[in-house]
Amino acid sequence: MQNKYLIKVSKNFWFWFWTKLMNGFAPSDIQGNYKRPKGITIDNKYDINNENGQIYLFVGSSCPWCQRTLLINEIKNLSKKVKVIFLKADIEHSEWIFNKNFKGCVRLSDLYKKGNKKIIFRATLPLLISFAKDEVKILSNESSQIIKLLNSIKTSSKNILKIEDCSQKLLDLIQNNINDGVYKCGFARNQSSYEKASKNLFAALKKVDYTMSQNKGDWIFGEELTYADIYLFPTLIRWELIYSKLFKCTEEELLDFKEIIEWRYKFFQLFNVDKTCYENEWKKDYYKALFPLNPNQIVPVLPSLREIMRLESKKI
Repeated sequence: MQNKYLIKVSKNFWFWFWTKLMNGFAPSDIQGNYKRPKGITIDNKYDINNENGQIYLFVGSSCPWCQRTLLINEIKNLSKKVKVIFLKADIEHSEWIFNKNFKGCVRLSDLYKKGNKKIIFRATLPLLISFAKDEVKILSNESSQIIKLLNSIKTSSKNILKIEDCSQKLLDLIQNNINDGVYKCGFARNQSSYEKASKNLFAALKKVDYTMSQNKGDWIFGEELTYADIYLFPTLIRWELIYSKLFKCTEEELLDFKEIIEWRYKFFQLFNVDKTCYENEWKKDYYKALFPLNPNQIVPVLPSLREIMRLESKKI
């Protein structure tokens, strides 16, 4: 009898403690649906080419939104225009820290304060700044805006792929139901919010898969590489290693989406795209940092990204 009550009390305490942890990792609405916090943005009329300071892009190797920005940086060959600085995850304190002090800053939160920006939720990446005369000008920490700013930088590089704009409706679908959708599944607070997120996630994947089947060419909108491709890749390249396992994205197999699988393989083959994929860091940071989803912090035995791509190449 005592064991019965002990188990009940323990379960109630664990659920209370889990809720507190989740509030820190992933805020939700009153229905238990994950809700991504809003970030810092700059006026859409701003022209980064007029900036006099040195442009810095701060990223974390495990973050999918950071990978968006790294993809633009590699595809557009911006190494001479933008300095990329990687931070590492401080799992114990749930924040990003510099590998080497940057302008007197040890933690990312220090840089936000140096730029006179209040942190509404927590100091996040990616972050794009301009630095001149020891003054930090924070431009944006919203990846959707950062990739457009980076894409607008004028360079003298030749033979680089152009990244075009595309349907905002499809971008919103990818952002809300796929990019955020996997997190809505993983961070759902109850069964109904999880099932809703899962339904929307796979409906969106079917929509994208159908769009690809209707357009002739290698990319989502045919022959032209667009922001839609940049949005989609970081989420789907993590699918087998992270989201299907840890975030319970299991309603259907990604392999069933034949157009998406072929598209993902071709995108992975683009010049330097593989350099933006840090699978060991992904596994370490996701399975060990997201304690509420994986309390024992066991990292599952998984195939390498190269093995996954090799198997896909045989099916295409």
